[in-house]
Amino acid sequence: MRVVIIKDDNAVNVDGVRRTVDLGDLPADFHAMQWYDTWGEIEYRMVNCEHCGGRNKKPNLVTGDLSPYQKYVDAWHVEDARVKAAEAAEALARAEAASAAGPQT
Repeated sequence: MRVVIIKDDNAVNVDGVRRTVDLGDLPADFHAMQWYDTWGEIEYRMVNCEHCGGRNKKPNLVTGDLSPYQKYVDAWHVEDARVKAAEAAEALARAEAASAAGPQT
């Protein structure tokens, strides 16, 4: 499974499908997470140093553990199901409207 989490966009992508998910509880210096089936990489953002006033960035962190981010993947599944149900309902409504209108000549 390929997962991309982008905090600023409140976006989670699973296997190329993007859904909006609340990512507000991720740390302030978290930028993104890239997951490649069995391993991933956490990307950090530039932050102001509260001690010296300069800007710094932690190096990216390679990890083999998706579990701290699983709740965002789970939220993606919930949102994906909601979007698919809404799309199916819209398609059904269009089909019923077309059927009620009768044959087009």
